[in-house]
Amino acid sequence: MIRKLTNNAREYAWGSTSLMADYFGIPATGAPMAEIWFGTHEGSPTAVVDQNVSLLELRAGEQLPFLVKFLAAGQPLSIQAHPNKAQAEDGFARENALGIRLTDPARDYKDDNHKPEMIVALTDFTALAGFRPLVDTIISFQRIVMQAQSLNLFVLEKAFADWIAVLRQAGLSALVTGLLNRPENLAEVCEELAQLAGLSRTVQNVESQNLALVPTLQELYPGDPGVIISQLMNVVELAPNESLEVNAGIVHAYVSGLGVEVMASSDNVLRGGLTQKHINVEELKNVLDYTTALIRPDTAKTETQGLYRYPSRNKDYIVYRVEVGATNILADLKLPNAAIFVCTAGEIAVGDSKEERQVLRKGEAAYLSDANFYSFSGSGTGFLVTN
Repeated sequence: MIRKLTNNAREYAWGSTSLMADYFGIPATGAPMAEIWFGTHEGSPTAVVDQNVSLLELRAGEQLPFLVKFLAAGQPLSIQAHPNKAQAEDGFARENALGIRLTDPARDYKDDNHKPEMIVALTDFTALAGFRPLVDTIISFQRIVMQAQSLNLFVLEKAFADWIAVLRQAGLSALVTGLLNRPENLAEVCEELAQLAGLSRTVQNVESQNLALVPTLQELYPGDPGVIISQLMNVVELAPNESLEVNAGIVHAYVSGLGVEVMASSDNVLRGGLTQKHINVEELKNVLDYTTALIRPDTAKTETQGLYRYPSRNKDYIVYRVEVGATNILADLKLPNAAIFVCTAGEIAVGDSKEERQVLRKGEAAYLSDANFYSFSGSGTGFLVTN
């Protein structure tokens, strides 16, 4: 079975009015086009083309374990983390027992599933992910203190000197908790940090990538804890076709760019800043993983000519990149489970061992199921997601 899929773009404030439209050649809506979902999650039902049914209905109500999205970040997303499976089950049951509607903006748990996720860049893509090595953060903060002193930014100087002491004496979790609880002078500290960042753009040091984000973050969300928390996180720059995986509890925020996002089928998000949406500080603190480590992009490994697999620690999804051309056809690829395929460049014909065939153009998606083997031909690039 090969069935084309379709869905409407979701309009979130951080979306881009042009990235999806320009890249995929689809009509712009005039609103921020943030995400297009392909899967069975009821948060944005995916339709089967020409069949007047949803993908969930086609599957007789059986959920896929993964969800595939086109994601376009025109502005930074919220600083956030996702729960593990046990936390999601507990939180979902608790909010159900309290009678909180699934559509309530104050609801934290929309389902009982965890949400590990992977982003594969289609354009240059910037993300914040995970907490930086502690020594890097302390060195960065020390340099900010010295620069603030030289610029007579005394509120900034004292705040960062105090935060260095917190990091050394009480650790990262204490500092993050304090920031999430919004210290009284936070607005002034953020303003002075933005001033410093504006004057330090030519300075190349360990904190320059993080500092470069501050003026934009402060303009969008003045005095927000996320402005400071961004300085504790890794800036990860992805080139096209590079990936980043974020597991339960890992703090992250996508900053800019277009990508294919793959995740466990869930919509559970706990936010901590850089958003007008609901923030539950206590629940986020319970979920956050305070491990510190340098995070770099991943690259796919070659399975065979034209088929590349992205590294993942999760069983909910397997992500492949497919590249075919005049001299390269992928034939008789065995997929034991259902899959979703999205075409991101060119034109790709997908056929199966039951002699079904669909041609997908850039920006189109298809559901693959109930055949022993699949073949991919034409000239283009796409992403194949299964489990």
